[in-house]
Amino acid sequence: MAAPSTEIELKFRLGPGAVVGLSGHPALQGPQTTQHLRSVYFDTPDGVLRAAGCGLRVRTTPDGFVQTLKRQAAPGQTARDEWEVPVASESLDLAALKTTPAHKRLKGRRRDLSPRFAATVVRRIRMVDWDGARIEVAFDAGELSAIDPEGGDRREPIYELELELKAGPPAALFTLARRLARDLAIVPVFENKSERGWRLADGERRSPRRAAPTPLSPQTSTATAFRLIAMACLAQVSANAELLRIVRRPEAVHQMRVALRRLRAAVGVFKPMLAEPGRERIEIELKWLAREADAARDLDVFIREVFHPAALEAPSPDLAQLGRHLLTARGRAYDRVLSAIGSPRYALLMLETTAWIETAALPDDPVAPFAAEALDRLHRHVERRARDLCGLDVQARHSLRIRAKRLRYAAEFFADLFPARRRRARYLKALERVQDTLGALNDLAVARDRIPVVAQLDDAEVAFAAGRVIGRRERDEAALLAAGIKACGRFHDARPFWTGRQSRQKRS
Repeated sequence: MAAPSTEIELKFRLGPGAVVGLSGHPALQGPQTTQHLRSVYFDTPDGVLRAAGCGLRVRTTPDGFVQTLKRQAAPGQTARDEWEVPVASESLDLAALKTTPAHKRLKGRRRDLSPRFAATVVRRIRMVDWDGARIEVAFDAGELSAIDPEGGDRREPIYELELELKAGPPAALFTLARRLARDLAIVPVFENKSERGWRLADGERRSPRRAAPTPLSPQTSTATAFRLIAMACLAQVSANAELLRIVRRPEAVHQMRVALRRLRAAVGVFKPMLAEPGRERIEIELKWLAREADAARDLDVFIREVFHPAALEAPSPDLAQLGRHLLTARGRAYDRVLSAIGSPRYALLMLETTAWIETAALPDDPVAPFAAEALDRLHRHVERRARDLCGLDVQARHSLRIRAKRLRYAAEFFADLFPARRRRARYLKALERVQDTLGALNDLAVARDRIPVVAQLDDAEVAFAAGRVIGRRERDEAALLAAGIKACGRFHDARPFWTGRQSRQKRS
């Protein structure tokens, strides 16, 4: 294949009325072409290319067949490398793969490649000149279908808008997207056709998206590191929000909140280098979305960790009444989450955050020295406060827990920059124990202070039953505090993996 090119594109899920609006939108006027496209995607049975962030397809176009390999550095990236070459048919040209990253990944297994799924779409294309840029606007309508040797029939509709920068400044792509988002029901999404197709081909259900490692090297620039980390977090937010549109899953709410915390932690780590006006606006909106999901998560945890154990241990009519009340309250809390992610404010948040991340001006210096300094600073903050856990009140313990989370996320972001793998594993394990024990103490505080308000426990009998199960949980507070003290001690003994110091840290 030829040398790689880089495509920069934005994808949008289309809401009701968006298709008609797109056709007549004043920013999209001009000649339209229509193409009938079929793309067949290939991989090994165990998904070698998928695991490497690569997608390999052969597309049937009006002008013939084109074989394309696309590579995405991390989930959510708007820029992807691609290698493209004309081929004779819908079958793969294996020789053309020798000059691509797929050759090394396949390690002699090129002949194990087989068709996994196909995308068949009608694509309507308009070329738009906007703010000095040339942008391809494509509306795809069609379906994905699994290629099953056993004859199974698994299909999924495609209904999306793509904006691809063909020439000019990337900022223009976001300017056009903002104009469309103000007028139409479009929501940015980060899952591409190949990701959806692989899930379909493997018969997988859509599941909550967990955080994925960010591929960094000591040579990675600070600017690139920020974009890789932040966009991976934003893609995790989006994936879990899209799942919640389909089914109310507690783990999806949890992972969406985790992704928001990770993104806010990333913004905090890089804060010294980020322009203040844009950063403050994004932080306000991220906090808004997190708050909209707080009640649902608080009730999920309370029902699972406090109510269910009490109800199983000593079932009673008043607990049954409390259970019904809690489920009703949780339903209202999930309605609030769904209202938030279905709102224009959410759509604009996702678009503006993407634009801010992709256009933020950061240094091109290697990120490793900056990462070490940031980790040192965060480590000192946690270590200092963790020395006297017994002396901390509830609010101070909560503050320590938040700082421990930020440190853990930053350590995970930058883990691959430093070679001390065994020390890194021990450090992260010690930090995870601190976070878990402080989290259990915080869950108890939430049950005591927030659940009566969140669940609107106005009925005296229901409120009494809630107090009884909360009191049962409070019996564990001393043991939880002792576990927290032990975890903080182990963390104090852990050696930071980003330094070259060989001596063990001593407790003061």
